[in-house]
Amino acid sequence: MMASAFRRTATGAFRRSAAVGVLFGAAVALAAALPAPATAAPGVHAEEIVRFPSQDGDLTGGAPTILTGRLLRPAGNGPHPSVVLLHGCGGLYAKSTGRVAARHVWWATMLQQQGYAVLMVDSFGPRGVTDVCSGPLKDRPVRSGMERKRDAWAALTYLRGRPEVDRERIALMGWSQGGGTVLSAFGAGQDGPAGKEGGGYRAAIAFYPGCKSPLKNEDWQPDGPLLLLVGEKDDWTPIQPCLDLVKRDGVKERTELVVYPNAYHGFDAPDAPVRKRKNLATAPTGTAHVGTDEEARQDSIGRVRVFLQEQLKGGRG
Repeated sequence: MMASAFRRTATGAFRRSAAVGVLFGAAVALAAALPAPATAAPGVHAEEIVRFPSQDGDLTGGAPTILTGRLLRPAGNGPHPSVVLLHGCGGLYAKSTGRVAARHVWWATMLQQQGYAVLMVDSFGPRGVTDVCSGPLKDRPVRSGMERKRDAWAALTYLRGRPEVDRERIALMGWSQGGGTVLSAFGAGQDGPAGKEGGGYRAAIAFYPGCKSPLKNEDWQPDGPLLLLVGEKDDWTPIQPCLDLVKRDGVKERTELVVYPNAYHGFDAPDAPVRKRKNLATAPTGTAHVGTDEEARQDSIGRVRVFLQEQLKGGRG
C-alpha cells in the first residue's frame, strides 16, 4: 500500500488532504502524550552492553566480526516484542561527546517505554571505523548491502536467543545508511533469514534511505510490511528513486510511503537546527541540508508507534 502524509496535486505540489489531516493530528497527539525520554523511566531495566557475532564470515574470510550493541529492556519478564535500530553513516556515537547520538537515545528510550526491547547495533566501532559519510564510495569499509546487512541478520539471531524476547515479533528500523541497510536486509528474500526456518524480521521502518540500489534490482521487494519515511527537500538521499520503487508490483502492496514536503535529511532528530553539510560521499552535489522539521518529526513518531503496534502487537494496547 502506498500512502503519503500529503497528496500530490496535478501540478506536482504537495497538499494535505482532509483525511490525512485527521491522521496527522492523531499522530501528533500520540507523540505529544509521550514524556521526553532521555534516561530509563522508573520500572524499566537499565541498559545492557551486549556482544554477538556478525554473519560476515564470508566477507572476512575467517572469523566473523564481534559486534557490540546496547540493549534496553522494558519492565516485566516478557517475552517482549523487539526493535533493532541501525545508525547512519555517522555512526552510533556523537563525535562531540563520544556518547550515543541524541536521535538514537530518544528513539530507543521512547520505544523501551512503549514496551519494546530495543537493540542498538554498532557496525562501525568493532571494525575500527567512526564515520563513512565522506570519502570515495569505493573505499567505504562498511557497506549497507554487505557488512551491515549481515549485521542486521546477526542482530535478529541474537535477539531470538534472549529469553525475554518474543522471537516472532522483531522489527528492523534504520536511518540514512542504516535505512539503506534496512532495504537490503529486509529485501533479500530467499537469500536472507526470510527464506530460512524461523523466518526473518516481522516488519521494517526506513527513514530517508537511498533507494537507488533496490530500484536497480528488478526483483527487489520487501520481505513484509515496510514503512518508508522521506523528506521531499532531501538533497542528500533524493526521494525520486523511492517514489519510483514503491510504484512497482510486489513493493506497493507491502509498502507505506510517507513524504514530508518541507523536510530535509535528518528531519526526526531532536532539536537539530537545519544546517548544510559538505564533503558528503553520496549527496549528488557533495553538500546537503540536514536538520529537524518538527511537524514531520512529530508525525513520524506517531506513525512509527502505530505501525509497530499493528505489526508487533496486533493492534493491542
